[in-house]
Parts: sequence; C-alpha cells; structure tokens
Amino acid sequence: MALTNTAVSNAKAKDKSYKLSDNGGLYLQVNPSGYRCWKYDYRLYGKRGTYTIGPYPDISLKQAREQHKEAREKVALGEPPITIKQAKKIEFERDTTRFSDYAKQWLAKQKLADSTFKDLKQRIDKNLTPYMDRKPIHKHTTLDLLNITKKISDRGAEATAQKMANVLRKIYNDVLILGLVENNPAQGLAELLPKPDSKAKSNFGHITSKDELKVLLRQIKSPSPRQDFAVTQALRLMPLVFLRPKNIRFLKWEYIDFDKNFIHLPGSELKTGKPLDVPLSKQAKAIIEAMLPATGKRQYVFITNRGKRDEPLSENTTTQALKRIINPETGKPFGTGYMTSHGFRHTASTFLNELGFDPDVIELQLAHVNKDRIRATYNKAQWMPKRIEMMQAWADYLDNLLGL
Repeated sequence: MALTNTAVSNAKAKDKSYKLSDNGGLYLQVNPSGYRCWKYDYRLYGKRGTYTIGPYPDISLKQAREQHKEAREKVALGEPPITIKQAKKIEFERDTTRFSDYAKQWLAKQKLADSTFKDLKQRIDKNLTPYMDRKPIHKHTTLDLLNITKKISDRGAEATAQKMANVLRKIYNDVLILGLVENNPAQGLAELLPKPDSKAKSNFGHITSKDELKVLLRQIKSPSPRQDFAVTQALRLMPLVFLRPKNIRFLKWEYIDFDKNFIHLPGSELKTGKPLDVPLSKQAKAIIEAMLPATGKRQYVFITNRGKRDEPLSENTTTQALKRIINPETGKPFGTGYMTSHGFRHTASTFLNELGFDPDVIELQLAHVNKDRIRATYNKAQWMPKRIEMMQAWADYLDNLLGL
C-alpha cells in the first residue's frame, strides 16, 4: 500500500528502527533517535543493495518518489543508483570549483626547488588565474585558452607563454582523469603560440660594449621618477652580483650576512641544488642596506610600494624596467633585445674574462657546473679569497666606468 503524506509526517520514533514502505522498494526508515530517511532496496546482478535518497522532511514524499524513479531506471539499465549522486557531485564540482583550486593541487605534487616553486606559482597567479577563474574550468574552450596565453606572448614573453600552455595541459590532464572534462582543451595549445626565438633563448640580450655598459649604468643610476625604489635598487644590484633574476626577486633578508659581507643562498634556491656564497662588495652591501628602512622587517629584500606586504617583485619586472630605459642619443626606450635582467650574467662573464680573471673563479661565482674545466676535487674555501677579490674589483671597475 502506497504511503501518504499524513502517514509519513505522523511517523514517530520507537525503541527499534522500523520501515514505512511505499512501492517498488522505496521506504522511509525511522530510527529511535527520531531521524527519518528515504531509502531504496534493489537487486542488481543477483546482489542486494540499498540506495540512500536522503532525510525527511528535507526530501518530501513526492521528491523521494521522483528520485526513486530515477534510481530504478538506473538499475533497469544495469547501473548502481549511486552513480546518480556521483554524477551530481561531479557536476557540482565542475560548476563551483575554479582553475586555481586544481592549479594548487597540481603545484603541490611538483618536486621543485623552493625558488623554482615560488617562481612557477607567481607566473601562474599572474598569467593564468585571473582569467581562468572567471568561469568554471570545464567551460573553457581551446580558443579561450589560446586568447589567455596569447596575452603573454603579445607582450614579448613567448617562452613564458609556451610554459604556461604546458602547465595548462598538465593541469587539464588531471581534471580529465577526474572526469570533470570530456577532453583536454589545452592539448596542442603550445603549437598554436609563437615560438620563442631560439637564439634569444640561448643567449639572453646582453651588452658586450664598454660604452653601452656605461650608458646603461648611468641610466639605471638616474631612473624615472615613477619607478619604484625597490625596482631601482634591484637593477643596481644585478650587475654587481650577477645572480639569476629569480634569485634577486626572491632574495630574503635571512640570506644576508652583513657582518661577513655575504649573501648565503641555500641549495633550494639554485638550479644546481647546491648552496652558493656571494661575496658582497662595498657597493653591493650599500645598495642592500638602503632597502632596510623599507623592507627590513619583511621577508624579502625587494618589495615594491604597490606590492603586497610579503610579495616579492613579479616576473619580468626588472626586464621590463630595462626595456623602458631611455637611449640618450635617440630619446626613446632601448626596448626589447637591448638587455635583460638575466643578461647581466653574460655581460659580467664577458667583461671579467676580458679583464683577465680566472675563468674557473668566474664559473664558480656564476654557479655553473663545468666538469671539463673545474675538477671535482676543488676546495671552495681555497677559492673564496679570489672570488671576494674579483667581486670587489668588478664593483670598482663599474664605478670607474661611471667616473665615480
């Protein structure tokens, strides 16, 4: 006999659980605690099963019958009715979870050096998340992703665009396995983007002329009034220590040893995985000390006034600042190709070799591993006095160029 609304609403708790049956295996289970729940007993492939529809009165008799009908149809097709809730869960996740949630999960699985991890996360946060999170991840088409990544390549960062396209492909692979998308819209995305200049990739824009280096240093020393102080100081430090750009961006106060005049970079911050000591010349030390009033109580040395409290310089900040430096002969920016923040490493290496410094000392200070030129048995401590001498001589050489 079919249930009525009155019978259901009048169902009271007893000492033991009991059922009020409807039709086709649907029933209301009433527990001693007073909790009432709709359930459906079914048989599939010779085995009994119970599908929980949900509590009463949250789910009315009419709604329970509708969900029961849907569950019976699943059983008739040979599928367990639990797949109904699984499908609804997937649909809910697709509609409420954004790209940034899956990006966070994907990043957590990557085994990367701390600085590399931070750099990659910052690139994703800047280049992808603001655009991807505007709608559910499953609603993005390949064309959407192309338009997002083209924003990156259109500003001249072709290599970053390629990298972000590959990140999207890997994240969508995870989403595909979870069943939240039917195909990977980022598959083949990198092939649709402009390819980076292979020559530029292997040889970052840098200066090899003494006259051009003099012009660049003068312009860095006299920045635009609109340029943030942290950016100016980072640019001034780069030619003196010739670290990789991300090591400047993520330079922490805890790495600075003012007493012994060193930057102590842990292995987690470097490609080689090995720690690097950078001797500080008097000039380099003064530049870092000038940041103390502004960021000395924060985590990172170089934080702009517009940045968040503990957020370092963003990707390409220094390179973009270099592109805007004015050529005094033309009155226009030098622009792309003149110099990159990474190019200071090449410039320093070129000049130091020409000045007669020991190539092995230069390579050690650049944190290069060259087994053909540097024996595995070398003692870093024995080389350190030469590195200290070279770094101070290099800083003095740059001052002499400026007539200081």
